[in-house]
Amino acid sequence: MVEGYANWRLHFAWGSPNKPHNNKLLAKLSLDHFALQPTANAQVGHLGYWVGQEDGYTRKITSFTRPLRDLYENYLLNAFEPLSNFEIRDYEYVKGAVLPGLEKLASIDDVKLRKARRVGDGIEFAKGVFFKIVVDDGAYSYRSHFADLESSFGYLLTSGFACVVLPVSSGEDLIKKVNSFREQETLMAENLFAWADGLAANFLMESCRIEPDLWKVMMITDPDEFVSPPSTEELPWLYFVVDDDRRLKEKGLDLLYEWIDRARSDENNYASRLSGLLRVGQNFQVGKSLPSYFASHIISSSKLFAEMEGPILEEQIFSQFNAEEKTPPQVVQFESSLQSQYKSIGNTDFDLDRIEDSINNIEVSKEFNISKASSNFDCEIIREYREIRASDVQLKLVSNRDLILKLGLGFEEMGQEVINQIKNKDPLFYLYYQSLHAIEESPLN
Repeated sequence: MVEGYANWRLHFAWGSPNKPHNNKLLAKLSLDHFALQPTANAQVGHLGYWVGQEDGYTRKITSFTRPLRDLYENYLLNAFEPLSNFEIRDYEYVKGAVLPGLEKLASIDDVKLRKARRVGDGIEFAKGVFFKIVVDDGAYSYRSHFADLESSFGYLLTSGFACVVLPVSSGEDLIKKVNSFREQETLMAENLFAWADGLAANFLMESCRIEPDLWKVMMITDPDEFVSPPSTEELPWLYFVVDDDRRLKEKGLDLLYEWIDRARSDENNYASRLSGLLRVGQNFQVGKSLPSYFASHIISSSKLFAEMEGPILEEQIFSQFNAEEKTPPQVVQFESSLQSQYKSIGNTDFDLDRIEDSINNIEVSKEFNISKASSNFDCEIIREYREIRASDVQLKLVSNRDLILKLGLGFEEMGQEVINQIKNKDPLFYLYYQSLHAIEESPLN
């Protein structure tokens, strides 16, 4: 329920991912959704100060992923043999890929592309493939890295992602191995997510510089050195984490700034605000479990990509596990429950247009006196709202009293944080709403 509410609130603030826009009224409040990107202002002096600002911005702008982070951390604590229900498969250059077991019904386009023999056949796919990139230095221990990530993989698998630990020796080697996998698994590898740290992070950045459209999302943890970004305008969604000591050194921070600034050039609200993220951490260790902020970023960004490009119909997914041999992990069932609850929330969204239409009908039927209404319950938020929608002739038929009630109820649905912001911004509106709401709720009314 909490995850569904967080997503609803994000969409309410930013619009839908395929038709993004800022909610003009909420944008006037100091909500996390509208935090200002530090790169929007010129940076003066040492860029280490800018790193600190970026850390604060990232924590605010990704606050909506908190429910996902909690679910992930709870899964890590309780997971038992997380990979027991999943197939592990070897490819030419990619060994030990763990597959989620998702299938969908083949379309006529799939048949034309020879992905299936006939329409309606089951074909294997994944919502994305997560690669943990490590250095192939001859002393590489696949078992060690894989064992550290088993629980993280288990969570991503139950969310529909294939998972791979991939050793590489250079950026070119990484490109060769990943492209070979893509050629063999076109449906599986439509969306590629990668995480790397240390020297492997250098290889990952190099692969992006050579082939910018290879990755959908890149997560970089404290690279040995920063490399310059590609010259292309479009970059993958980027998420950097640097050691706290790193920001004390000027070397490389200018390149980091360039990566982040370039990643935010997209006009889409979601692409601009959820790419080029930067956090400050401490004592990084290679090969440990996936941090919760990365896991939540993978899942949330995947859902947003689907909305931008046209979501996969859930009814197409007819078999996640072989029911005779495997039992779906509890997380899958829980996720389905969240989706069901989110649909319920979606059906009762706070829609100002719909509310205003209803109010209009009521006011017109009562032959409401406009001049009398405009002189009552005047306050800053009501004036701003009317100014924003000045072109709406019908809004003039709505009384300030009813507008306060309807807006106030909508703000309450968004949570206590929004109510507190409203109270600070316009105490008179808050006072009016509390009084009018109490009257409406009174048994004598």
